[in-house]
Parts: sequence; structure tokens; C-alpha cells
Amino acid sequence: MNTTPPAVPDRAAPAPRRSRGGEVLVGPSVRARYLPGALIGLPLVALLLSPLAGAGLQQWRASRRSAGHDGALEQLLAPTWAQLLLGALALWALFALWALVPLLLTRTLVLLDEERRTLRLRKGLRIRDRGSVDEVEYAVGEAVRGSLGLIGVRTPGQAQPRQWVVPEIGWDDASFDGLRLLQAAAGFTPAPPRAELVAEHVRSRREAAHRELATRLGMPWREEYAQDDAAFRAEFDRVRRVLGGKEPPREGDPEP
Repeated sequence: MNTTPPAVPDRAAPAPRRSRGGEVLVGPSVRARYLPGALIGLPLVALLLSPLAGAGLQQWRASRRSAGHDGALEQLLAPTWAQLLLGALALWALFALWALVPLLLTRTLVLLDEERRTLRLRKGLRIRDRGSVDEVEYAVGEAVRGSLGLIGVRTPGQAQPRQWVVPEIGWDDASFDGLRLLQAAAGFTPAPPRAELVAEHVRSRREAAHRELATRLGMPWREEYAQDDAAFRAEFDRVRRVLGGKEPPREGDPEP
């Protein structure tokens, strides 16, 4: 196998995350997957459930006062807003811990050492498999979220390559760039940058939706609609007016 990485333009140079030891992370890190939920999703859930936590704190405060305790904490929890705020913060911390532990135990990624040209498959807290960059037979994956990265590693004497599966390879640009760098190191042509692939994915889905709408109306399809969304919408609205009897038809238009 050719071990000389293909030339990659500077504008498309991969910029993956790296471990503390300098290894390339092929796949998303725990931090990348954890922070969006911990800082955006979980606070909203905690805020919605804060009345329940506040009621629990109120009951705890009442039991403490009935037992003769009236310290700084009991006084701090006297206002209702303080009970709601501390309840939301407590739920946020609890949910954040619950989310972090399973993620640490189930995460899967590949560590690429560029100098030694070695690979390590990490699942959870343990290294499950090892290989060499020269043993990589394929390394593919889609750039959209929810997609899998597939890496085939065949050691000498093996009939079939071992397939490593990396979840969420298209989580973000840095995660996908780890795969692109592995492709280049293994002698393959690196995939285009994730931003380009995602844009093409969105465009293709929009084109498919427009084709379906055009088919329902009996509207002739033109190739320019695949690239020009405004042109399609203008023609689509015109054909709808024709079918509604509000505008005279042109040649090739469907009949009302």
C-alpha cells in the first residue's frame, strides 16, 4: 500500500482534536459531545423540574426548623425563589453527572499516532484493539450527525479485515477531520471538508423534496432548480396559480 499521503490543499487541511499525548482523535471527544447537552439541554430540563425540587427543599427546611434548627442554610432557603434556584442547580448537577458517566463508559474513538503510525481502538476506559496505519484497508464515514465511521484493519494472515465502528464520526468538523487525517496517512484521498459535505447533503435533500412537490403538481422539472432554490419556488408558485385558475397557463404547464 502506498504510505505517502496525497497532497491536501491548505484550505482543506484537516484540523482534528488531539489527546494530551499528541495522538489524533478519530471521532468526537467526550467534551465535544457532553458540553452542548450539559450547558444547553440539561439546564432547561432542570428549570422545568425546579418546582418539584423546590418543594422538596421547602419540606426539608420545614422539618429542620421543627427540629429546632434555624441556621444560615435554613434562612437562605426561606424565599421561594431561593428554593427554586437551588433546586434547579441541584437537578442540573445531578443530571450532568448522570449524563457524563454513561458517556465515559460507552464512548468509542480511534487514537492515531502519526509518528509511530499506530492505531488504538478505545471503547469506554479501555483499549479494545490495536493496529497499524499500514494495515488500514478502508476508512469511510459520512459528515452528518448520527453517522458511523467504518475503519477496516487487516493484520498479516487475516482473511477478512477487522471492522472498527466509530459512532458520531460527523459530530463536528474536528471529529470528521480526524477521519480525513487517517485517510491521508493511510494513503487514501481524503474526503472533502465536512462543511462542504454537509452543504451538499442539505442541497440534495432539498432537491429531493422539490422534485416530489413538482411531481405532485405535474410541474416539469428543470436541472437549474437543483441549484437555484428561488427559481424553483417562483415557478412552483406560478404553477399553483395556474392550477387554481388565477393565471393563464403556458406551454407545458399542467392542466387545471
